[in-house]
Amino acid sequence: PRVDIAGIDAGRKMVILARNLGINVNLEDVQVESLIPQEIVDKVYANTDRDTITTGVLRDIKVVDALYHQKVLDAKKDDCVLRYKFSIEKSSGKCTCGIVAVPRTDPLFRLKENENLVAFETERYATSPLIVKGAAAGPDLCASGIFADLLRLTRASAANSS
Repeated sequence: PRVDIAGIDAGRKMVILARNLGINVNLEDVQVESLIPQEIVDKVYANTDRDTITTGVLRDIKVVDALYHQKVLDAKKDDCVLRYKFSIEKSSGKCTCGIVAVPRTDPLFRLKENENLVAFETERYATSPLIVKGAAAGPDLCASGIFADLLRLTRASAANSS
């Protein structure tokens, strides 16, 4: 779970998206806001059993409960909600992700649990971004995406060897 809540997985996804946009970026170039302190990210747990580590991480992250509770309250005061937002600026190559308070006018405001959203702000979609929204991946959708990528690579490899 630490890969997700530390933002490492988010950073990796941003690198993939940015590279698909033609931006030469590495994970080290992405500004990632972790949801947990670095001490928890780096902590070595005595037992390497996955369930034991998960239980330990869930116990340890209670140290940030008050911080995020206050952030939620502050966002509500401004009629906002908190979201973990990615931003890729093609012109500068800047990639960032972190917790932000979004107002009702932001497409992320209406995002439900277990959904992802991508908003494309381009010259064509400058006044109203193109929105792609759907279920978060999960293991089944992720596996089907990897399988589709493998098929695409196999076809490309076969075409190049002919």
